[in-house]
Amino acid sequence: MRYAIGEIALVVIGILIALSINNWNEDRKKKLKERDILIHMKRNLESDLHQDYPKMVLEMSLKSTNIILDYLEQCKPYNDSLDYYFSWIPGTTRHMPNTTAYENLKTIGFDIISNDTLRENYQLLYEFNYDLIDFQKNELAYIIALEFRDFYKKHFRNYIYQKNATPNNYQSLCENNEFHEMLITVRTDKLVQKEFRIKTNAEVEKLIEMINKELN
Repeated sequence: MRYAIGEIALVVIGILIALSINNWNEDRKKKLKERDILIHMKRNLESDLHQDYPKMVLEMSLKSTNIILDYLEQCKPYNDSLDYYFSWIPGTTRHMPNTTAYENLKTIGFDIISNDTLRENYQLLYEFNYDLIDFQKNELAYIIALEFRDFYKKHFRNYIYQKNATPNNYQSLCENNEFHEMLITVRTDKLVQKEFRIKTNAEVEKLIEMINKELN
């Protein structure tokens, strides 16, 4: 009887040890998978953070709009250097973030990220910040660009985007309320984009810092 009980105890202990080892292996695999995903997330975020061309286009469009508004509002005399700035006013780029890690997580499940704050902030970045930037740059900017295209066909010649746009009659532009309102709209839109981009980049930097802590 004692021998039988001993045998049963050994079997139970063996099973418990096997389960413990199996659970340890599963946790280890999950941690390694989480680490790989975190590295992938970090690479995507760093790539988004260092997209210099969209920032340059936004800054140049805003600068050009301010210069032209200053000239028109004060009726300063025309010079051909303004043609370059006229061509930059409707400048925009599409919002194209790196989403491979995010799309991968949508398939795997976000719960694999053990840090609750990191997981929630990461989802918020893509589902709010990036969605709003996408709307600003890909939808609103497209509508504005169409308005400028039609206006420029009537009032400019030799229009080459980001290179040249020569007004047919500069003085009439100074007195054109429609063009003035278009410039005000563009400036407001660009300022909103710039402010939100700064905030979003700050959130991206925080996420990268959080990921680094998880990886260390």
